[in-house]
Amino acid sequence: MSATRKRTGLKTAAVLTTGLVASALVIWFSSYAAFTATTSNSGNTFNSGSVSITDDDSNGVLFTVSGLKPGDTGTRCIEVTFTGNVASSVKLYTTAVSYTGTLGTYIDFVVKQGTGGTYADCTGFVADASGGTIHNGTLAAFASGYTNFSNGIGTWTPSTANSKKTYQFTYTLQDNNAAQNKSAGIGFTWEAQSS
Repeated sequence: MSATRKRTGLKTAAVLTTGLVASALVIWFSSYAAFTATTSNSGNTFNSGSVSITDDDSNGVLFTVSGLKPGDTGTRCIEVTFTGNVASSVKLYTTAVSYTGTLGTYIDFVVKQGTGGTYADCTGFVADASGGTIHNGTLAAFASGYTNFSNGIGTWTPSTANSKKTYQFTYTLQDNNAAQNKSAGIGFTWEAQSS
């Protein structure tokens, strides 16, 4: 093969290779040439709400009663405030650990919910519609019947901070000779759970 022919073949190969590369580049650039537009939404944040309640007892004791005789009675109130911001249900109960003694069988015990009145002092208390009674039985029945949120009592469903509900407790010692020389102790728990 002559040198001229060889050079012509190389030139042809070079031109072909260059043409193929140029074609590939044109196709590649063509496939990426388009109109574009974007939009965005930034600064998104997420915050959780809260469920919180307090009462106005200032760590005091609602009842300290001794020397009870048949027919003795008394009434005390406590105001509970919802300080959260998530709609909730509030229930009242006691725990088995906080109930002691045997006198509770002989103490009639009524619990109402309403408005007005403050810690210990029920002046101005107004029961909710239909009397507001959420328990009417004995102290022992209260202690055994309402032991956690799921079986607790009350119909209060606050949804805004600083909503208030007053609970009125009334006890009466039954006229029963078997109630002599007995005692009872109990604690009350209010629990709020988001709806």
